[in-house]
Amino acid sequence: MMLYHNHTLFRVMTYLGLILIMVLFSYHGIAKESAQYNQEQIKTLGFDIAKSLRCPASINKSLFESQTAIANELKAEIFLQLEQGQSKQQIINFMVERYGEKIHYMPSFSAATSVLFLLPLALLIFAVSFVCWLRKRQLTTQAYSTGDSYE
Repeated sequence: MMLYHNHTLFRVMTYLGLILIMVLFSYHGIAKESAQYNQEQIKTLGFDIAKSLRCPASINKSLFESQTAIANELKAEIFLQLEQGQSKQQIINFMVERYGEKIHYMPSFSAATSVLFLLPLALLIFAVSFVCWLRKRQLTTQAYSTGDSYE
């Protein structure tokens, strides 16, 4: 009886393992499906991606604007991946994996880049507060001096 129970348990585990493998392979197939773009879509999407990525060799230029050798290679890679059916996000993820977060022309908001976004706001608030404080101080000084001159 114990031998039959172990054999049944083995069969159930085998079937569950096969089902799990089939689910994983079917998910992998679904995840790898690629979109097919026509030539106009490839051109538009390629330029859009190139405009959103920074050239690693140029200062303050997007891939679209730069004419360096590396920029031309990366633009060719973008168009190649689009022809292979990769999505915009897949291509951007590929570039970020290859060149790091600095490839983004507009950095994403994170703890590391929060200073870039919050410091100008903090400086603006400080400047407005300082001007208000100076104005209040000036009005207070004028009130005292005006009050003294009438007596």
